[in-house]
Amino acid sequence: MAMHHPSLIAALFALMIASGLAQQPSGGQTQPPPQGQGQLRGGQGPGGPDQRQIQTRDRAQPPQGKGSIAGRVLTADTGRPVKRARVTVSGGGRGGRTTTTDDLGRYQVADLGAGTYTITGSKNGFADSVYGQRRPQQPGTPVTIADAQAAANIDLRLTRGGVVTGHVLDEDGEALARALVTVQRYQYVRGERQLAPAGRDQTDDRGQYRVFGLPPGEYYVSATAGGLFQLIGRGLQQLAAGLEGLGARGGRGGAAGALAEFAAGNEPEPTGYAPTYYPGVVNAPEAGKVSIAPGQEVAGIDFQIQLVPFATVSGIVAGADDIVPVMMVPQDAGGTGPRGGQMLSGRSQSDGTFSISNVPPGRYVAIARSGGRNDDPKTGAQSIVVNGENIGGVTLILQPGITLSGNITVESSGTPAPTDYSRFRVDVSEVSPLPIGGGGGRAGRGGVQQNGAFEIGNLFPGKHYIGMTGGGQGAGQGQGPGRGQGVAQGQWTLKSVLVAGQDVTDQPVDLKPGQNIDNVTIVLTDRATEVTGTVRDGKSVPVAAVTVIAFSSDPQYWRAQSRHIQAARTNASGAFRLRGLPAGDYLIVAVDDVEQGEWFDPAYLEPARVRANRVTIREGETKVQDLRGPS
Repeated sequence: MAMHHPSLIAALFALMIASGLAQQPSGGQTQPPPQGQGQLRGGQGPGGPDQRQIQTRDRAQPPQGKGSIAGRVLTADTGRPVKRARVTVSGGGRGGRTTTTDDLGRYQVADLGAGTYTITGSKNGFADSVYGQRRPQQPGTPVTIADAQAAANIDLRLTRGGVVTGHVLDEDGEALARALVTVQRYQYVRGERQLAPAGRDQTDDRGQYRVFGLPPGEYYVSATAGGLFQLIGRGLQQLAAGLEGLGARGGRGGAAGALAEFAAGNEPEPTGYAPTYYPGVVNAPEAGKVSIAPGQEVAGIDFQIQLVPFATVSGIVAGADDIVPVMMVPQDAGGTGPRGGQMLSGRSQSDGTFSISNVPPGRYVAIARSGGRNDDPKTGAQSIVVNGENIGGVTLILQPGITLSGNITVESSGTPAPTDYSRFRVDVSEVSPLPIGGGGGRAGRGGVQQNGAFEIGNLFPGKHYIGMTGGGQGAGQGQGPGRGQGVAQGQWTLKSVLVAGQDVTDQPVDLKPGQNIDNVTIVLTDRATEVTGTVRDGKSVPVAAVTVIAFSSDPQYWRAQSRHIQAARTNASGAFRLRGLPAGDYLIVAVDDVEQGEWFDPAYLEPARVRANRVTIREGETKVQDLRGPS
């Protein structure tokens, strides 16, 4: 990648814009989980509103008052005050308010209106902390204040970040300078376990790297030889794919086309350095884990980057009316290790042929996509295994999107039917989502007309779940706890989903190419279930700030964003509330060792079922179930 390339300045500028849209955590700083489906509601007892509802109301009616939140920031190990730490108070409809602690670790944020707030602390060398966390990566506990209330003693404890350091060597055992080293750890995003960067560094002239500020946990360390320029090229490829997905021009002269052309301008090479994982392997499942305790420096994580044969993958895009981008997206090998390799991109020619060079060995999905979100997109995909030999004859057949439509109806036990169904949204999520650039992304989402009719287009063929969100109801794929708002604001939960009269509730629906589905009926009910209770310890003392998880006793429902799984945080009185679970048999347990979204993971639920209480919930039933706190 030559520095004198005429497009470099424009490309770098575009990359900086893209980084603002899709930032990755670095230096041990982790991003908060996305709001919405599967989001844990913290600190609310029975009858409490959820966080999203508070924010929506606050935007409509800005809060007034002179409330305040104050406390100290201390080290988790010694309890010493942390000066010059940043404390951010977010929520209450005003966005984030940030202050800095004094020499005694004290902070105060004033002029707060009544509402619910999340308090976060950070400082270089420490892992970020959210008030109420028992350890990093766990949910925090929002703080609710009344008008003019002064909340004191809201103390944060920062855990000292760990360090991983070592050397990257070339194939001859010599120091490899300017190699990009990435430290990754698993996190739960929308209920799915995914690797996310926790920190990066570039090796110096001795081949040495050092990544600091890492929260305690298990990590994977990888290195690529391209250094900063390879990172830029990868970002440009992803930006080009994102622009295509947003409908940017992909043909000659388009913004997405220019970026993809610039990022993919490498000459074919017979061999090259493959992305390599500690302790020196290119196969993701063989990557070694590095365990880091609070404040621990783990040294000697040295490994040799591997020289491998590169291949060229070529073929044709069938059904394209214009030049389209083609991507090679690496696949997670069996889900047992980190995602290998990097996304590679190319472009088809006017005759539909394409060629992507310098592809390291691995498992990929080749994806071609034409059009944008509002331009009748077509997508073709094919799985490919690359073993160092050139692959030709790949055919990517572009398929038009599928449209799913129908109506919403209600079964009421006395609640007036909604006069406006446009508050609801229909979600159609892929069972096995294609990587970036494929199909409709993770999910199709469509608005509903006032009369209850809906239509969702541009869905990719394959198996999908159909669900609901919005409208004050507590149903839908992956709905989080506490969405109910009461009858006055719409007390409706999902009862069933019918396709041509057949009940497909919580079952995958197979969408076939060229076959639109126009006979979907979504049935809502006002007979919502509710489970409330109190968590107490062995001495009958209420336990605050622990997580209560209710999950179906049937493992078929143990999947990301399942509406048969809910979690809630106990409030100061140890109370919790779960609303909108479908009728059925459940296991319910109080825990303090769970990360945000981990309750969707079967690997977590299987051992949790041993200590859980069994509860049967009938349609419309309100049940009280007290729990024993975690020991």
